[in-house]
Amino acid sequence: MRFGLLILLIALAVLLFVVFRPGEKAGPVSQAPARLDTAKGAALGPILNALETAIDAYADENGEYPRDLDGLVPRFLPRSDLLIDPWGTRLRLERGEAQKLFLVSAGPDRTFATGDDSRRSL
Repeated sequence: MRFGLLILLIALAVLLFVVFRPGEKAGPVSQAPARLDTAKGAALGPILNALETAIDAYADENGEYPRDLDGLVPRFLPRSDLLIDPWGTRLRLERGEAQKLFLVSAGPDRTFATGDDSRRSL
């Protein structure tokens, strides 16, 4: 009887260790934010494509690029909500060296000038 109880206690301890061991588990719930960010990243491409087309149309009509994205609404983009990335942050039009233009999304962390930003050269 004593050995049976001892074996049962050892089995219970092993089970508890397996279930509650330290470290992050990669279950479906913990993977959901990463999957959502991947889907949002895929949705960003068509948004940037539409903005690039609107910027080119603006430049063709005005002989220069817009100073910012607000200049595209309503003539080249019907609504200002089209200037928002999938994470809810307003996109930016930035000028680089030699007047090079970039469309910039802050990415999942919603903060510009961090490692997860998306930049498209125009």
